[in-house]
Amino acid sequence: MRAVDLARRATADPLLRLLAHGFATTYGRPPGAVWRAPYAFRLAASAVDPGPPPAAAAPRTDWVAAANWYVAAAVSPRADGLLRCGSLNHPAESAELPLTGPAAPAPGWAARPYAVLRALAAAGFCRGGADLHVNATLPDAVGLPVAEPLECAVALALADAHAARGARPLSRAELADLLGAAVPGDHGLRRAVLFGRAGRLLAADGSTDRPLPAPDDGPAPSLLLLTARTAPAAGSAPVDDGAAAVATALATAVREALTAGARSASWPGTRPGRSVLLLMPPERRTAVRTAVIDAFRRCDLPVPRLLRIRVTSAARRED
Repeated sequence: MRAVDLARRATADPLLRLLAHGFATTYGRPPGAVWRAPYAFRLAASAVDPGPPPAAAAPRTDWVAAANWYVAAAVSPRADGLLRCGSLNHPAESAELPLTGPAAPAPGWAARPYAVLRALAAAGFCRGGADLHVNATLPDAVGLPVAEPLECAVALALADAHAARGARPLSRAELADLLGAAVPGDHGLRRAVLFGRAGRLLAADGSTDRPLPAPDDGPAPSLLLLTARTAPAAGSAPVDDGAAAVATALATAVREALTAGARSASWPGTRPGRSVLLLMPPERRTAVRTAVIDAFRRCDLPVPRLLRIRVTSAARRED
């Protein structure tokens, strides 16, 4: 099996070089495979196609897509059934865990990847184990779900590394089915991670895909992820007051964004949170950003995080 020495490749993505260096430092060898998997997000049907659907149309479905931010996994296979795992985001929480037999307690960040790899081992894949290192490029506070891309990156990397040693390859369709049956999660987001295409939305049930809609054949719309920041604690103010202030600021910011030209606003995940995904014509992006920032300032909250999102392609191996 050919090692992937990204750490020494000057043209590689700096974060992937850092991951490969962390792997080599921890395990004393370069990784055998490095995979990156995009964060994924949801767009409500009403956000993509405002207004009621035609009477004869089928019920509208939510849409999912891959974003231009990613998580990455570096692995090398083992033959003793153990998973040694670490994370650049949690350097003090490494672990050595069995993939077969009784499960061992896993660090919080590793619980879901560990469950995924045990499910793969139970299905006959990757039973030999691995050394694993992961990195997530966005903080949890941004609001894009990290569980699904992390699960997919880890599973794809480990299956790839074992296939290079002669094991049966695991297709993405098989992986999607195994994850859906074994590990709770958002199956629509997993489909976006595994099968997403640049510039296209995928129906959450996987039935169809379509371009990100541009009205009147104009330029492709822009996506902006708005994430509220909480103000520093003052005195003994109750936590509920802070949550109420954030909710008020988000509602105000969304209203002002729509007035400034945003076409829609929706949650990026399955449940409401502190992040809102705004869809807008590209020429209105500056006006929408300004309106959102002004709204938070009027609510006496810190300026929110504003992250541009592009619809990108599915998980891939880094060579």
